[in-house]
Amino acid sequence: MSSYIICLGDFLMRTFYIFKIKKEITILTKEIPYNLYKTIENLYYYDNVNNEVSFKIFNDLFDQFDASYLNNHLQTLFKNNRFYRYDDSIHSISNKYIPENSKLKVYKSHLLLKSDVIKPTLLVNYLMSDNLFVCDFKNKDYFWLNEFVR
Repeated sequence: MSSYIICLGDFLMRTFYIFKIKKEITILTKEIPYNLYKTIENLYYYDNVNNEVSFKIFNDLFDQFDASYLNNHLQTLFKNNRFYRYDDSIHSISNKYIPENSKLKVYKSHLLLKSDVIKPTLLVNYLMSDNLFVCDFKNKDYFWLNEFVR
């Protein structure tokens, strides 16, 4: 019975990849995000046959995150939140009253957020920018973060 519950919990988790899109790409794709999503999806599923090409495309599309700054910023924002934990570069929200279980890992290339809610606290309230693009490849879902939280 417990393995069924674990599977069910994994099934309900959403995995969001958050990318910082370069300004000129944001301007070009703001109104038609499908093309941007398909390009990123192709990179995601790319079998690394030609790493040089995928690396070039990656650098043409994305800006890097300042991981150290973002980790410190989130720690400062959540320092008094009793549902927040930070350990080994992972920001966690575990709130049994909402309920919500979310974990955010900060990389220079992207942010990885796993959550059991559609609008995770870390995503909705604290990561605001016009150029953040969110992809959930498993569910074929994508959106500009600032459009999502309106």
